[in-house]
Amino acid sequence: MRAIKTQLSIGLVLSLVVMFLLQWLLVSVSIRYLAEQYVASRLEHDTESLLTALNFAGGGAAQLDLARIDQIYQRPFSGHYYRITSAQQTLPSRSLWDQDMPPASLTPGAHAVTRGDGPQRQHLLIRCGGYRKQQHALTLCVAEDLTPIDTGLRHFQWRYAGVSLAALLVLLIVQYRVVRIGLQPLELVRRELQSLERGELSMLDAAAPEELRPLVLQINQLLETLSQRLTRSRHALGNLAHALKTPLTLLNQLADDERLHMHPELRRAVQAQLDALQRITERELKRARLAGAGRSGARVELGTELDALIDTLRRIYRDKGLEFIVRVSDGAYFPGDREDLLELLGNLLDNACKWARHQVRVSVESGSELLLRIEDDGPGCAPQELDHLAQRGVRNDEHTAGHGLGLSIVQEIVEQHGGRLSFGQSETLGGFRVEVVV
Repeated sequence: MRAIKTQLSIGLVLSLVVMFLLQWLLVSVSIRYLAEQYVASRLEHDTESLLTALNFAGGGAAQLDLARIDQIYQRPFSGHYYRITSAQQTLPSRSLWDQDMPPASLTPGAHAVTRGDGPQRQHLLIRCGGYRKQQHALTLCVAEDLTPIDTGLRHFQWRYAGVSLAALLVLLIVQYRVVRIGLQPLELVRRELQSLERGELSMLDAAAPEELRPLVLQINQLLETLSQRLTRSRHALGNLAHALKTPLTLLNQLADDERLHMHPELRRAVQAQLDALQRITERELKRARLAGAGRSGARVELGTELDALIDTLRRIYRDKGLEFIVRVSDGAYFPGDREDLLELLGNLLDNACKWARHQVRVSVESGSELLLRIEDDGPGCAPQELDHLAQRGVRNDEHTAGHGLGLSIVQEIVEQHGGRLSFGQSETLGGFRVEVVV
């Protein structure tokens, strides 16, 4: 779907354009109609003057007193013409010269206004009427050239179109600013949602317009509900872990009972099941915690947490004398929970330290996505084992020695945050390489 701003802008632009086109057309048609009505009324007055100047002699011949009519009818091709037709003769105006007008024959009392072509391709408005004078029926047609009116009207239309276009541009600018100002609350909510996603906010600002306030309140209520559920889930998991610790310790003690030494096979079977129960409990508790995590609107600065983890690992692996090369871009944040980040980094860095010979390299690049790359100079991982590492749900700590430890949990953390996890061989150090993109 298009953005609301785009839809409103397109709708308003189309509406304004259509409105101005209709206005331009209406004004043009109205002016032409008024002009033609004015010319028609003038032709009617000239018709009355011609009828007054017209007389019939005793033999029925029509005579026109030229001194009583406008002299413009005497000038050739003046644009003003008449044509009087009776039963015996036709009297054209001198202005027609050697041309003629379209013939017409009307009964007394009838009249008509038409358009036609005149001399020199002039566009004429012709008014014809049927009359009876001195017992003689006649048809009198008077015409006027509309070319000057058409030319003036075209000039007016172009000027009016220019003025309308300028007014349209001004209105488009005004409506763009009105739409932009009117949608500023939506833009503010959009920026707040982006800040919420990055973890810069925990709630949306409730001071929203009346139309948006119910939506903002529902989102804030949902965020608060998710936060409460997350807290209750982690408290419950912590209580469960504490409650399981004592029974597992007691079972381990029973497995060391001297009476079971007499049954070594039974003792080994019990101990194996206890170890498996220990691993399964720890794994499923972590997965259950992840299922209740999600994006809670938090974000964690990577540089600070990474430094603290590396200091801890230096102490743990001080016998190996590992060199850590760390490069973190400015403003690098993990878009999630701090516990998730510590578990993700802890598993990956511990794995790298365990297999590295001398060096571990960590690089973090921040952009539209966060790229975390950890490399070591250890023996690496066989290509056929990489496929197992990337498979979802495979318990790599059991199927693949070394690098599979904890990667299933790492993979679930990455997937929970909508990211990607990939494995390969380090091009610079030659050992194992893992990349996380979130």
